[in-house]
Amino acid sequence: MSALIYGAYGYTGTLIARAAAEQGLQPVLAGRDADRLSDLGSTLELPTRRASLSEPEELRAALDDASVVLHCAGPFVHTAAPMVAACLETGTHYLDLTGEVDVFRRLADRDADAEAAGCMLLPGIGFDVVPSDCLAQFVAQKTPDANTLEVALYADGTVSRGTLKTLIEQMGRGGVVRREGRLHDVPPGWTSRNVDFGDRRRGVISIPEGSVVTSGVSTEVPNVTAYIAVPLLVQSLLRSSRHVRGLLAWPPLKRLLKRLVEQRPAGPTAEERRQGRTVVWASARGPGGRSTTARLHGPEAYTFTARAAVEALQRVLNETVPSGYQTPATAFGADFALAVDGTSRHIVEGPPGA
Repeated sequence: MSALIYGAYGYTGTLIARAAAEQGLQPVLAGRDADRLSDLGSTLELPTRRASLSEPEELRAALDDASVVLHCAGPFVHTAAPMVAACLETGTHYLDLTGEVDVFRRLADRDADAEAAGCMLLPGIGFDVVPSDCLAQFVAQKTPDANTLEVALYADGTVSRGTLKTLIEQMGRGGVVRREGRLHDVPPGWTSRNVDFGDRRRGVISIPEGSVVTSGVSTEVPNVTAYIAVPLLVQSLLRSSRHVRGLLAWPPLKRLLKRLVEQRPAGPTAEERRQGRTVVWASARGPGGRSTTARLHGPEAYTFTARAAVEALQRVLNETVPSGYQTPATAFGADFALAVDGTSRHIVEGPPGA
């Protein structure tokens, strides 16, 4: 069995390709820029193959010899569809790094198609949503008949150009929550609360994080809200953005902001990644006051993503994986996040024996 990493020369793709090579994997590096591919392939001593998402036949040919593709070229709201289509035609397992709610929803709708093709569709195999999805399933399993689930993320570190472009692409979009088992659109910054992340309590505000969607597959909890820890000023700006959503969604503004992003560094330096850290908090509550709360402490977000992605590739290559639409927790179990080096899980509050 063989793996292909598409968009391997991007910031996160390069981190993953390096980590894969260090683990002894021999993935094919792919993308549309032959020169950048050649440089990276020579550095890592890995094979390369040029393929463009806009050329379906070329893309299918690139996947013919691959049993699994890890798609790293975002924003995935634009790039996932052609890659998924090629995977369904070739029966290739599909992994990506998306954190975009709309992508999770669209791929969930292709579940039957993936089942028929005998392949797995597994979006979000990085920091979003591996830790949140796995921790959500963990606390839900320990809380019988849980009816409410909350998840909160804290990440210490800077972001890459690719992440910023994805965030710009999502500007003007509101939030998403799960209520009574169904997804509902809500205004930006719809609700907030305080969360104990272990070192101290932080204010968090609701966001359209992927675990709101994946929880519908990985748990049976009907009411789910996801949050992120940000300063109070950012919380205020998020709430205010609901009044200018039309402007934020204006394509010329998005293009201008993306051009400005190109002037920034590609992403965090190696030292910044070493110093960064992440914490994910999740709490499931059921009738009669039963609840389970836990925290997952992990490395910096891009480091987490690279390690999780390589671990997922190894498992797909070495094990039998389920077909159809999957989440990290349904594909590999709630403990999958613990396979990421530098990650630990702690129960803060739970039933006896938890």
